[in-house]
Amino acid sequence: MARIFSMLCHNNRHIMSALLKSNRPSKLHACRIALLIGICITLIGCSSGESKVDDQLDVVEQNLAGTQGALNNNGLSNAMMIREYASILKTQRPELYPLLVELEKDATIQGPLFKALQSRFSGLKDGSEYYESWTEKLDEATRLNAATKRDAYNDALSDTVNVIADLSEGKLARVNAISAAVEQTLNKSKDYGKGSQYIGNPHYGHWSHGSGGSFWAWYGQYAFFSSMFGNNRYYYNNWASNRGYSYYHDVGRNHYTSRSQRNSQRDVDTRAKKQFGSQGKYKSPYAKSRGGSTGLSSSSKGLQNSAFKSQYGSSRKTSKYQSSSRTSGFRTSRGVSRGK
Repeated sequence: MARIFSMLCHNNRHIMSALLKSNRPSKLHACRIALLIGICITLIGCSSGESKVDDQLDVVEQNLAGTQGALNNNGLSNAMMIREYASILKTQRPELYPLLVELEKDATIQGPLFKALQSRFSGLKDGSEYYESWTEKLDEATRLNAATKRDAYNDALSDTVNVIADLSEGKLARVNAISAAVEQTLNKSKDYGKGSQYIGNPHYGHWSHGSGGSFWAWYGQYAFFSSMFGNNRYYYNNWASNRGYSYYHDVGRNHYTSRSQRNSQRDVDTRAKKQFGSQGKYKSPYAKSRGGSTGLSSSSKGLQNSAFKSQYGSSRKTSKYQSSSRTSGFRTSRGVSRGK
């Protein structure tokens, strides 16, 4: 198609040139031809843009296939740890069995994170998801390209590894993150209990709205986090000011979040700002990054640099605990047992 448009525009340029060289060129004809040339140039640009989108989608499709194969064949270290940790805790803490069954799905293609990436890719590929321009499509395709890379996806699973590790009361090691106690000291964050890495992550729950502000509501399969640990209600405004580190929020949020989920996040934040801003009690959860990551892949480090480029945040704070696999005194272990 681009070739056809190019030929049309090439012919129109010759016509335009001939008219302009004549003694009395028709202004009407000149305007029409100029308009045609403009349309041709625009169409060629759109065609070229769509081609860029298609190229990105080809890569995303390859990435998804590779990550799917790795999940199915024990090719991702953090997926293997999820299975191993879940198996250990099913025996040690049988009361958590239903919750662990759900968390274990994150190590498969049935996990909410992988299924969400597949859904976003399908909506972009088959056109069922509407985009106003090819540039919006390209932006989404580029996000998906980065999110579906095998090493980045493996890092994204670290939140689930660490949730299960925390459920073990420190008997199982965290990965890609410092200990809970050190993280709270570093970020001056509050302890929101087991599963706190998931709060605010739209793959595990959503913000529900009430007179006291928006509060976190777990999806049904993760309701154990509420019923097993005190039925605490976590309000957005309090969490936003005091949240701790998680891979999703501090590294991958811009890439592991769909457009509709980002819109929901903006809506919740706008509500909180309107309700609490005048009282001086409002602070965005993304006003600054939280320290706590260790041993991230190069792909994740690239995502981390853009995690706070949004309407929320300021420039990313660099911490001596971020992006280091050799943090003195806070070494992570690939073993399955360690103290708190």
